[in-house]
Amino acid sequence: MIYNKGLTLSCQSKQSHTSGEIINFMIVDAERVGDFSWYLHDPWMVALQVALALFILYNALGLASIAAFVANVLVLLANIPLRKMLEKFQYKLMESKDTRMKATSEILRNMRILKLQGWEMKFLSKIFGIRRVEEGWLKCFVYTNAMIDSVFLVAPTFVSVATFGACMFLGVPLESGKILSALATLRILQEPIYNLPGTISMIAQTKVSLDRIAAFLQLDDLRLDAIEKLPSGSSETAIEIADGNFSWDMSSPTATLKDINLKVSHGMSVAVCGTVGSGKSSFLSCLLGELPKISGTLKLCGTTAYVAQSPWIQSGKIVDNILFGKEMDRDKYDKVLEACALKKDLEILSFGDQTVVGEWAINLSGGQ
Repeated sequence: MIYNKGLTLSCQSKQSHTSGEIINFMIVDAERVGDFSWYLHDPWMVALQVALALFILYNALGLASIAAFVANVLVLLANIPLRKMLEKFQYKLMESKDTRMKATSEILRNMRILKLQGWEMKFLSKIFGIRRVEEGWLKCFVYTNAMIDSVFLVAPTFVSVATFGACMFLGVPLESGKILSALATLRILQEPIYNLPGTISMIAQTKVSLDRIAAFLQLDDLRLDAIEKLPSGSSETAIEIADGNFSWDMSSPTATLKDINLKVSHGMSVAVCGTVGSGKSSFLSCLLGELPKISGTLKLCGTTAYVAQSPWIQSGKIVDNILFGKEMDRDKYDKVLEACALKKDLEILSFGDQTVVGEWAINLSGGQ
């Protein structure tokens, strides 16, 4: 669900969530929700076990069992402020993870610039700084978890002392049979009390993860009705825009693209020319349905393919980059070279399509 949502996010939603955050949703949060299934039945099982143990104690010790009940309630109440702290620290920890993932992915994406400028150590220290903040919240989380564990480790002894102290105060005769029976019951009571910290910790973490995932899934999607798609062959016109007005910011009074009218027939080659910032890329975005439509109509007949200005080249031969793992079909291969106007380029190269391109296609021009 998170992956599919990431593919359909609107442009405004993408600005508030980086790829690093989305990776965290999939790797950390989704896994945590899955792990919670192990703890799903613990809350009601603990309540049932405690109730049965107190019933057995009442039969053995009478009114002194009330002291055991009160002691258990006090132990359970002690975890409320600790649980709230745990939840808060978990939120902060996940936020710092998102920040670190965002910074790391941005640095890796622009590593070439960093190496050219000699900024590696500067940005490495920045990553370490963000990591130290994350470690600080992680320490707070772990220390709070340890406090919860400590409370519940002391709890069985505290309950036993309170129970037998009440017996002495109320004058309940402590026969060996009653003492052994009560100790056995209190020992049974220890297991749910021991397991409770882990359950509380997991509930807090799962709630945080679910809230984060829910907030992400509620973000706005691209509007599916922005483009009217016609089946292939149903129209002679491939692309038609009539009185189209599009805007990246729907709240802005000025549209990004105004009064666009365009008609492109099948088989036409169209070049969109203009100065920097004139809206060429925005125009392509509106054809893809990524630029929100204010008014007008946009019709596309058939399917659409979009090739962005970010070529990705494998280290290997040119022919391997063209085939990309497929079997050689010489007729189709020649047609592709002709369509891409590559034959002239291959004639210039010493070894033609057997030329090996290095890292980042260092021996090819930008156009090639």
